[in-house]
Amino acid sequence: MDLMIVFGILVVALVLFVTELIPIDVTALLIMVALVTTGVLSPEEGVRGFSNPAPVTVAAVLVLSAGLMKTGAIAKFGAKIAGLGGSSEVGQLAAILVSVGVLSAFINNTAAVAMFIPVVLGLARDKKISPSKLLIPLSFAGILGGLCTYIGTSTNIIVGSILEEHGHSPFRMFEFTPLGGPFLVLGVAYLLILGRRFLPARRSQDDLTKDYRVREYLTELVILPRSRLIGQNLKETNLSAGGDIQVLEILREGEMIDPLLSEVGLLEGDYMTVKGNIDDIVRVQDQLGVAIRPRHKFSDEDLQSPDVMLAECVISANSGLISLNLEQIDFRKRFQATVLAIRRHGGEIRNKLAGVKLQYGDTLLIQGRRDRLHSLSDSQDFMLIMEDTRVPRYRKRKMAIAGLIFAAVVTLAATGVFPIMVAATLGALAMVLTRCLTIQEGYEALDLRIIFLIAGTLSLGLALQKTGGAELIASQIIRVAGPFGPHAVLAVLYLVTLILTELMSNNATAALLTPIAIEIASGLGVDVRPFAFCIAFAASASFLSPIGYQTNTLVYGPGGYRFSDYLRVGLPISVSTWVLSTLFIPILWPF
Repeated sequence: MDLMIVFGILVVALVLFVTELIPIDVTALLIMVALVTTGVLSPEEGVRGFSNPAPVTVAAVLVLSAGLMKTGAIAKFGAKIAGLGGSSEVGQLAAILVSVGVLSAFINNTAAVAMFIPVVLGLARDKKISPSKLLIPLSFAGILGGLCTYIGTSTNIIVGSILEEHGHSPFRMFEFTPLGGPFLVLGVAYLLILGRRFLPARRSQDDLTKDYRVREYLTELVILPRSRLIGQNLKETNLSAGGDIQVLEILREGEMIDPLLSEVGLLEGDYMTVKGNIDDIVRVQDQLGVAIRPRHKFSDEDLQSPDVMLAECVISANSGLISLNLEQIDFRKRFQATVLAIRRHGGEIRNKLAGVKLQYGDTLLIQGRRDRLHSLSDSQDFMLIMEDTRVPRYRKRKMAIAGLIFAAVVTLAATGVFPIMVAATLGALAMVLTRCLTIQEGYEALDLRIIFLIAGTLSLGLALQKTGGAELIASQIIRVAGPFGPHAVLAVLYLVTLILTELMSNNATAALLTPIAIEIASGLGVDVRPFAFCIAFAASASFLSPIGYQTNTLVYGPGGYRFSDYLRVGLPISVSTWVLSTLFIPILWPF
């Protein structure tokens, strides 16, 4: 009975992970609660995932990464390597990809990719090429870099922690490098020579209103002599109720008035640039006493001035705005900016934005005051992209200290003086105690979604093992591929892991399949290590979709990509890593 319950929970969990009907961290917590309330796991077993070394180590590495970011150590390192690229487009891109790959081996690769997105967009602007030619290569380089060390990605940490929990030798810091290093070199070479050629010129940065296709929603209205709007301010007019009609500009006697100043009273003859469905505007023009003014097609210049500008912002993974709509956030008042469109899953949402719930990776086209937008560049809620992005304020005096702390963590972990969890936790504490980052910044660096996801899926992995589910799945894989030898079983396991990680989170895939890999090794009577490395590499090697890995989601909106773009460029890498892993994992870690 328990086995049937676990498989039922597993099926529901897979559906929720793939569809994301509810946030994946909430799904993970629901898994935990379901396993405890049905009696499959005891309360102590249900929450065991939180005491597992994996979430603690991941949290500590995130804080370490934040310390390096806040002191400018990562920016300085990246700038030095990127400066070696020379003036050619290929040389500059090669330097950037190498920088991201090397950094991603030691810090959170999502942070590394996020840091280089403005750099890549600047390169695209200077060289007059589409960002869609460059951003997927940037993401893939980050993923490949994470394969090079134990702390390069949370996936490696999860697999290693489960392995150690079952009494096997823990992964060593650079044990991944003999295979991950060549993957990074070959992957960067492929992306530079062939990969980016498979990508279309999907978007340009010259005209955001055209790129987001909001021109058809922009109209200019003039206030007529007997308009009911005369004497009212924008708040009283309620024009923006429900987000259907938004006032973007007010032009009075040739002078632009900031519409965010809601107390400004409207006068006869004022011209208002508004965004909204033309049917709504036509419907209200008579009752409001306004007339539609025919004019040329709108462009970015029409919505910008010395004080007002357009920008893009990408919702970050640990943003507090996720699952809230613009009306709940009160976005316009809170951030002093107006959302004109939202890019999601390769398409744009331009109408009735107020009720749209924000998701990780959504890219928002916003209009706001230049000084206010600059002040938002340090926000944890989103990554701001604009032409004159301000250089963050770094604690440069602490740069050397942060670098020494991180070097000490790597050395202590690599030499085995301390377990990686202990070394990383000590390093995270040292970052705070030496004021490389504040306690608040340390908490902000923690991505609780990942922590909850790891803990919840670890409980499901435990339930699969406790009820015999992992052994049952392992026996079926052995039955199919076992007659052809352990190499064939390894190849099948890699392929199953690869498919699952493209459909749901890489962390969830690693947590679910590692217990199965352990049972497979036991069933074949061989060493578990090659199968553990198979799970680690396959779960992170997500190149076929924008949802399998955070960095892919991060560049999805800014690049204007479609699902097919990832498949076209990523398929050769996925097939190559599958074949090479099947061949070389047994050589590096014999059965």
